[in-house]
Amino acid sequence: MPSIQDLSIIDSNTASAKKVEHGLERTLCSPELCDSKNLTVYKRTVAKGKNLDVKAGKDYHLLYVMNTPAKASVSFNGQSHAAEEGAGVLLVPGESARFDAAGADLDVLHMVVPKPPAAVEDGLPGGPGYFFNRKTLRGLSDASGGRVRRFCAESSVRLLDGSRLTSTNAIQAGEMHYNKGGASPYHVHKGTPANPDGAAHCYMTFKGRGKVEVGEESQEIEPGTLVYFPPGVPHRLRAHGGTLDYFEIQAWRSFKTTILSEEPLGLKWYYEREKPDAALVEWNQS
Repeated sequence: MPSIQDLSIIDSNTASAKKVEHGLERTLCSPELCDSKNLTVYKRTVAKGKNLDVKAGKDYHLLYVMNTPAKASVSFNGQSHAAEEGAGVLLVPGESARFDAAGADLDVLHMVVPKPPAAVEDGLPGGPGYFFNRKTLRGLSDASGGRVRRFCAESSVRLLDGSRLTSTNAIQAGEMHYNKGGASPYHVHKGTPANPDGAAHCYMTFKGRGKVEVGEESQEIEPGTLVYFPPGVPHRLRAHGGTLDYFEIQAWRSFKTTILSEEPLGLKWYYEREKPDAALVEWNQS
């Protein structure tokens, strides 16, 4: 029987920090730590006055800014942007970006994913990459009203002009917010013919407290906790004692989700209304 012991639960606040040229590097999830075959997650602290240069090489890189320090910037594709909480870049193979921490330390969640095979991409071109922040991303609310999400990488999310947010299935990732009492259905992720081993799946908690459930067991998680879920282990996450904010990752984005609890609203999600009186538009997850 699956149990809470099947999960990898890592406290980024106490994880070993390696001194590197840009500041500090903490490895939170990797094939060696979590058996996450298609995903490595770092928390990087770019020290005041230093910079982080990232060259994607043959992999996909997603970098997400975790705080809003003074005078910090992100340079990508010849343009400079404010490095504020919720901003970042998706880099496809061959691209690069620079993070400058001019006025204070800058914390960055850095995810590295190998290039997926053609069967996982399912005809998608794979790029180009892009800069994002909360102003450029569309919010989604679940049918129960208990959860809100904002993807920064997801191939099935459509922008207002009808184009895809992301042109690759290498990674699905984004912010999640649970209102007080919010919870996911009890569910399980498994592989697909294109990705038989299943997706590497983890949560990184930012604000508030949560409770992870596997079967009859549960464990509380707090800000800074990363939880890795092996494919095939059923689970549920609940906000605990208030609201909950975390970052969710799946890599590669080729997996099948089965709802195991009797949830009348299942996994239906709707785009945030463009205007208060606009009709709700359901997110087509296929």
